[in-house]
Amino acid sequence: MTHKRAARRPMPSPHPSKINDRHVRQIVDLLRASGVLEELAPLEAARPGPRGLPAETVLVGLLLAAREKRSTNIDDAWECMQFGLRKPWLKYFGLKRVDATDIDATRASAKRFYDAWSRITTLLDPARHDRRTRMLPHETEPYHRAWTHPKGQDVTPVLSRIANGLVLTPVRIAIARGLMDGWDGDLSVDATAVATWAKRATPRHASLEVTAGWHVSGGGDQTFGYSATLLVAGHTNPELAGRYPQLCMGMAVHAPSKEIGQQAVRLLEIVQHLWPVKGFLAGDLAYSDAKVENFHAPVRALGYRLVLDYKTTMVKKDRDAVEGTIAIAGELLCPHTPQQIINGYHRMSAAKGSAEREELLPRMLDADPYVLPLKQSADERGLERRQCPAAGTSPRVNCPWAQERDTTAARTRRHRGRPQRPTRTSHIVDLDNPRARRAHPGARPTVRPPDRPAHRRPAICQQSTITVPTDIMSKLRQDLPWGRAAWQRAFRSLRSHVEGLNGRAKNVETFLHSRERRQSRGRVAQTLLAAVQLMVENLRSIESFLRTRHLWKPERYTIGTIPETPDPYKATTRPNESDVTTPPPETPRT
Repeated sequence: MTHKRAARRPMPSPHPSKINDRHVRQIVDLLRASGVLEELAPLEAARPGPRGLPAETVLVGLLLAAREKRSTNIDDAWECMQFGLRKPWLKYFGLKRVDATDIDATRASAKRFYDAWSRITTLLDPARHDRRTRMLPHETEPYHRAWTHPKGQDVTPVLSRIANGLVLTPVRIAIARGLMDGWDGDLSVDATAVATWAKRATPRHASLEVTAGWHVSGGGDQTFGYSATLLVAGHTNPELAGRYPQLCMGMAVHAPSKEIGQQAVRLLEIVQHLWPVKGFLAGDLAYSDAKVENFHAPVRALGYRLVLDYKTTMVKKDRDAVEGTIAIAGELLCPHTPQQIINGYHRMSAAKGSAEREELLPRMLDADPYVLPLKQSADERGLERRQCPAAGTSPRVNCPWAQERDTTAARTRRHRGRPQRPTRTSHIVDLDNPRARRAHPGARPTVRPPDRPAHRRPAICQQSTITVPTDIMSKLRQDLPWGRAAWQRAFRSLRSHVEGLNGRAKNVETFLHSRERRQSRGRVAQTLLAAVQLMVENLRSIESFLRTRHLWKPERYTIGTIPETPDPYKATTRPNESDVTTPPPETPRT
């Protein structure tokens, strides 16, 4: 975007309202604590030509415009800085006083501001191009390659650090002040649409946003632009509601339907440096269907436990998956599980609403006796032991093959001279004891295997335990059994948190969905402006949380550094505050 648009805008009011000095100081302190200026300083120093306005002036203007004017357009940011600040602040930010009625002076001031913004986006763009002319489709290929890494790595790490530095600064404030002490580390991830101020591509001309595409929402709505992967703090335990602010824990802007798994993993790697407690991670069907090596395996390696839903096509019976068992929905079942139990899994996957799934919960509970229980946890080779549901001291089902197997094993032990433990069978059941009622053979379901000789039976039926690799069903395996009450409660709760963040980010205060209030073109510009919007939303969430608890004070945002909370991107200590220009003292109101 050039400075020409500023000339077409109506002239500012000759007597614009001034921004509260306290608000300006809060924004300056937050920006300095984010580390963004330290990231931009070496890039700006290596760029030839005149210095122009510092990057701090532009970023403070954007933050003030997002907070005061509910916009991140560059012209609104310029007006906040040029006509909304008092004289001491103008001097600090390198701005000159301009008469609002002087057209030439206002145009010159706007051009300096726009040039400073263009310098920032140019420094961070791996493939800068002219966004005033639409290219032919074949001419965009080099720019697509510049934004795509063959191994899925981040091609713009500095841009990612700057964007998440802005978003996570309020999070570091909340952690340093103990506001997140009631959080168990549970997270929810989702991708939301970020509309762009550009037309879509046509067969003859490419879009000015060469890496943009169509973001398809869950309801089928299509938005041309980018996708923003968001992490939000949540909980699976309803008792934790209201004990901490639900903040955005990370953001990544990327091409729609591209690298959604890798983007989520990158954000988790950032969060683990901020908060050591690892909890559950919930995602929608797009994450369930991601490649295992891109999402499921790295998430488990980081220590998070997945809570995912399945598509109908993913819930299918797989016979002879391992040692003759039935694999379905991430669970291993007895090979003689009745078909009506398998149909319960299919009906649960076809159910959409929470009420319908709660009605199907008894059917899922009927499947529990047929699930192979864990006998021994995984060893260093990644192998675990699973037990036949009809074996052990507390069998879950009755099986004639298991009885035959146990009888044969007893005869073998007796033949080898091993002492036999006497078994006591009581025909009296204490009906007041629930455990005794469940342990009685009459209370257990009975499987009906076919008539087959012992040597032709599945391995799980010939021996009481089997060895199973932990990576079996790596896309479907979960810590909480799918479809059960605990899973439904955790998935519904975590998904409501991320949907709540999407709703707050798209309201009139944060306007993440509004392309009219984020008109700068380019993926770098869209990333930075979205980060500014989410940073302000996190600040509002903290303020709302403090107001709810009657703890709000305006000076809670007035900070310089956050020594108690680590910066997830830096292993070394931050520079001293003396290395950064100190803003002038707060001036009294006039």
